[in-house]
Amino acid sequence: MIGEAIKREGEKGSGGRPDAFKPGVTYVCGKAVRVALRNFASTDWQNAAEDMRLTSELNSRVRKPYYHLVLSWHELEQPTDEQMVEAADHMIRSLGLEDHQIVIGTHHDTKRRHIHLVCNTVHPITGKVWSKTHDHLRIEKACREIELAQGWSHDRGRFDFDVSADGTVALKPNPEAWEQKEADRDAGQRPKTSGARKFEKSTGFETFEHGIPAALKTWFAEAVGTARDWQGLHAALGELGLRYYKAGSGARVGILGSTECAKASAFGSKFSIRKMEARLGAYEDPGGAYVNDRKEDHKDMESISGVVWEDDKKATASSAFKLTLLRRIYCDLHLDPAVSDAIRFVDLQDVPPQVTFRDNATVVDHGDHLSTSRSTKETRAAMIAIAKAKGWSSVRPEGSSDFVRLISLEAARAGLSVHGVPEDIQVKCDAILERLERQQRRIDAEARAAEKAAQDAITDRDQAIEENDAERAEAAARVEDMTAKARAVIEAIGSGRDPVRSALRTVARAEQNRITAELPDRRSVSAPQPAPDADRGGGSKKRRIARMIRENDHHELDRMRAIHIDEIAARGGWSYAPKHADGNNDPQGRNRRTYVRGAETIKATRKGAAWVWTNNKTGASGSVIDLWLSDNAGSTLGDARKAFREIIGIDAPTPGPTAAPRRDDSPRDHTEARRRWEEAPYIEDQQTYAQVRSISKATLHRFRDDVRGGAFGGVYFAHRNPETGDIVGFEQRREKDGRKNTARFAKGGLKTVSIFGDPKTAKRVVVFEGGLDALALAELEARKDTIYVSTGGGFGPRTEAALLKLAEGRQVLSGFDNDAAGNALHSTLTGVLPGATRLAPPSRVEGSTKLCKDWLDVLNASKVIVTPSPAVPSARPRATGDGIGKAGRSMQAPQGPAAASKPETPSETAPTTQPVGEPETPEF
Repeated sequence: MIGEAIKREGEKGSGGRPDAFKPGVTYVCGKAVRVALRNFASTDWQNAAEDMRLTSELNSRVRKPYYHLVLSWHELEQPTDEQMVEAADHMIRSLGLEDHQIVIGTHHDTKRRHIHLVCNTVHPITGKVWSKTHDHLRIEKACREIELAQGWSHDRGRFDFDVSADGTVALKPNPEAWEQKEADRDAGQRPKTSGARKFEKSTGFETFEHGIPAALKTWFAEAVGTARDWQGLHAALGELGLRYYKAGSGARVGILGSTECAKASAFGSKFSIRKMEARLGAYEDPGGAYVNDRKEDHKDMESISGVVWEDDKKATASSAFKLTLLRRIYCDLHLDPAVSDAIRFVDLQDVPPQVTFRDNATVVDHGDHLSTSRSTKETRAAMIAIAKAKGWSSVRPEGSSDFVRLISLEAARAGLSVHGVPEDIQVKCDAILERLERQQRRIDAEARAAEKAAQDAITDRDQAIEENDAERAEAAARVEDMTAKARAVIEAIGSGRDPVRSALRTVARAEQNRITAELPDRRSVSAPQPAPDADRGGGSKKRRIARMIRENDHHELDRMRAIHIDEIAARGGWSYAPKHADGNNDPQGRNRRTYVRGAETIKATRKGAAWVWTNNKTGASGSVIDLWLSDNAGSTLGDARKAFREIIGIDAPTPGPTAAPRRDDSPRDHTEARRRWEEAPYIEDQQTYAQVRSISKATLHRFRDDVRGGAFGGVYFAHRNPETGDIVGFEQRREKDGRKNTARFAKGGLKTVSIFGDPKTAKRVVVFEGGLDALALAELEARKDTIYVSTGGGFGPRTEAALLKLAEGRQVLSGFDNDAAGNALHSTLTGVLPGATRLAPPSRVEGSTKLCKDWLDVLNASKVIVTPSPAVPSARPRATGDGIGKAGRSMQAPQGPAAASKPETPSETAPTTQPVGEPETPEF
């Protein structure tokens, strides 16, 4: 079962104001099958809302006395109203609300039976307010207790739990959820506070705390990492134009020259004052104001001046615009990683403010114009960023002809109008702006059309609801009219209990029910309207259904029941007793077996392919699945599936139906994917899934620029723009729910290829389906003339373009698995690169009995071989790899053309061939 405190969308926390009692109680009781009231003087729910509102006035400080809670059961579980009310009472006691006013209503209007609780958080006698602190934790604990008490299945909550011998439930953090929360905190990603939301809503500007660019967080972390004491930290941050200081019980990070600041934890949880003092000792104030005595003297060479349009003058004159100007300039400078990397100092407290770059070029803000000492791509980008932050609508460049031409075109592409330039440049800039304006007009038109359609839909829905209400009222009046005589008879009979009156009332009520049944249902209407958010989460719902189908495969349950009882009994501490006093006439134990554990005894009998058992002491019985669940109190069927998969040796459950690949012609914004890559830890900061799969630390260090630690202990492989080398996405490999090598691709990212090696010196390219196989062969060969390329699964247009570029002038080989799927991928590759040859992994390593399907299997098998001999097959006629001979590993290479097309032993769990197209791996 699931317990949830209802929240209003867009608001922080649960609950509502006193005016929420009336609609809340009306909704709960209007659709209820059974209504129950707690701590009310009246027994009529119609008066409950007003009583709760009046009670809430006992405490004038409480803003949200309304608290709405829902308990729901699985659709296969159909509790009675009595059970649901008992569960509600247990929840009330667990939350400490037993003395508060509560309206309870049981609902059967959906497949999942559920019960609503509308609570008044103000005590009706003392006027004290009930605390909602950690209410989600208390609700989940109570749900687990109700499941145990009433025998329902355990639902997946935020926490795992243990059950003690006396039945007490103790919650413990869910590892995956806790790791994700820790990762978010380490990256400084925290939800916005209500104050931050109010500031953004009133000013239109994002707060500094939530507007910190990823590149700035990286620079901040590197500056802190180099500091050995507090003075060194102040000096390192001063070079970034930042300052770290104590504020109350915490710490703040501010911008030099500005009053704005952010919590230190906004840059990452490891930068809190407590952790910093543990590392650097007691906090010390800086010895003096930071002075940048190493910056270059600025010499005006090129400049731009700006103008604000009349329509924008009011916005730029606001106090919020002026207050946040320096901070917005500072953040905008770090939005572009290339510009951020090129900056050495940002001196916003200088007069005038100056930005110094690593090549000693400078940009100075003179107020009405900006100047630079050298025209570079980075200085021009910085000048445009500052101009946009200052609210300039148009710019006028001055300087050399090259500078004027370049910055004019770049400013136009950034949406700034340009004037005062040569005519040929002006024509190009106007054309760029015209194109941008056309795009914006089209976007605005589509937005207006969508808004109009939404408003029309709302109007139509409101009109339909009014018509439905009238239709229901008409149907109700018809029922009242048709049953008036029967009700009059019942009223005339009265409430006496003598047999004659009871019989007459029964006949009259039967007649009333007959008339009502013959009339149309007054709740049904000709044009029913779905809820406004009925389609919300449609995609997630489909994925959840697919996962439920996959996780509830009945064929898997049959395979689980067929496991020999010895396997499960031994894991539960049971010992086989062939000579037990309560034994049987089967000394070999083929069909009957007896097990003991302390004073307990279970007898097992084979029924067909499965074993069933009975506990002589407790009377419990069932299959081997039930035996595992009884030995692991508090576990669910899902936990049992995971455990049995390990016993059976299956990496994953039977795949469920998958959705058709999404085709989206709109350009994809990979900014978020790039930020997630930049926030991911380096491989030396944590153990990754690559090391779990036997990839050495040395190999990871060799390719550290393209490998990062992923969420949940996984590993990320970078996908870059083939032209610029910028990060545009990344693939992830990790183990999930017992499934090894689970592959996913960054949501919003662009799939190209992941390259391990230096393309400048490479003469040879080996293509793989995943990054782990690429790293495995790289470790086996240890060649510097080869780049190992991962497609991340499938061949999209960008992947094919990247492969064509990499293949120019190089020998191309395919390192796909030695099974049917690998051969299919090789055929696809030869369609793109006809000259590609097969480099299939050997099916067996010499000296090892383990069969190998991919290069990762080969690496694992070779690490246990001691006898040195030549090993890895290459594109040459001789099957010898240089790196393998040095490492002293050996394996048997496939020989002849057959080795290139068929594996010696196909894998039973070979992946199915994926269609060629856009990225097939699921997004996360």
